[in-house]
Amino acid sequence: MPAVTAWHEVADRIWVRRYDPFDVNVTVVAGTHGVLLVDTRTSLHEAAEVRRHLAELPVTAPTAVALTHAHLDHSLGAGAFPGLPLYASRGCRETLTRHGVAERERWLSWLDEEHHAHLRASPIPVPDHLVEARHRIDLGDRDVDLLLLGHGHTDHDLVLHVPDAAAVLAGDLVEVGAPPAFEDAFPFEWPATLARLEALEAEVVVPGHGAPTSQALLSIRRQQHAHLAALCREALGGVRSAASVLVMSPFPEDTTRVALDRAAATTGRRAPDA
Repeated sequence: MPAVTAWHEVADRIWVRRYDPFDVNVTVVAGTHGVLLVDTRTSLHEAAEVRRHLAELPVTAPTAVALTHAHLDHSLGAGAFPGLPLYASRGCRETLTRHGVAERERWLSWLDEEHHAHLRASPIPVPDHLVEARHRIDLGDRDVDLLLLGHGHTDHDLVLHVPDAAAVLAGDLVEVGAPPAFEDAFPFEWPATLARLEALEAEVVVPGHGAPTSQALLSIRRQQHAHLAALCREALGGVRSAASVLVMSPFPEDTTRVALDRAAATTGRRAPDA
C-alpha cells in the first residue's frame, strides 16, 4: 500500500511518514546511540512496509518501539519488530490484553476484504516496558520523555517529548485534517490534558493522523475541546438541549453526537433530547 508521503524531517533527526489507510503517522527519533520508532500501523504486513522504508533513512535500524495508544491502526504492526523493547502505558497493555482480539475482529468491518487476512495474521502486541507516569529513554546525545498527561482520546494516551528538538509526538490527542475521535474518549478531561501538552511549549507537534503542525494549532484544538466540554456539561445539566450542542459544537455533527454520548457515559446522565 503506498505511503501518503515520503519521510519528512520535521525537526532535528525526527522523521515522520504518513500512511494510508487512515492517514496515520509513523515517526522515527534518532540519537547517537539509539533509534526509537513510534507507532507501527495496522498489521504485520503494513509494518513490513515500514521496515522497508526505514532503510531510506540515514540512521541505524530501530533499537526500541513505542506505542502512543492501543488503537490497532497504531499498534497492531508491533510484532514486525520482535526482540525490541516495546514501550507503552500500562493502560495500553491492559486494553490490548483485554480487548485486542475482539477489536481486531471489529476492525474487519472497517477495512476492505483485501486486508482481512493480514489483520487476522497479526498478533495482539504485549508491551514489555510500561510507563506509569513518565519515563526517559536515553538515545545517546538526546533524551525522549514518555509522558502520561491525562485522559483524552483514551484513558492511556502516551505523549513523547523530545526537549532538544522542541517537538512532541501527541498521538491521537491531536489530529489534523479530520475531527477528533471520541469513541473511547473523555470529553471533560481532554481540554486539561491538551493544556498540559501545550505547556511543553513544543514548536513541532506530530499528530496521530495528518500533517505535523505547530503550537498554534494545538492551542486552537484545546479551545475547541474546552468549548465542546462546556456545551456537553450544560446539556447534561439540563441547561441546553442536545440539539443545540450539535449546532454550536466546533466539530461535525456525527463527531459531536459521539462526544455527547461519551460525556453522558462518564457521568451517568443524559441530555434532555439526546
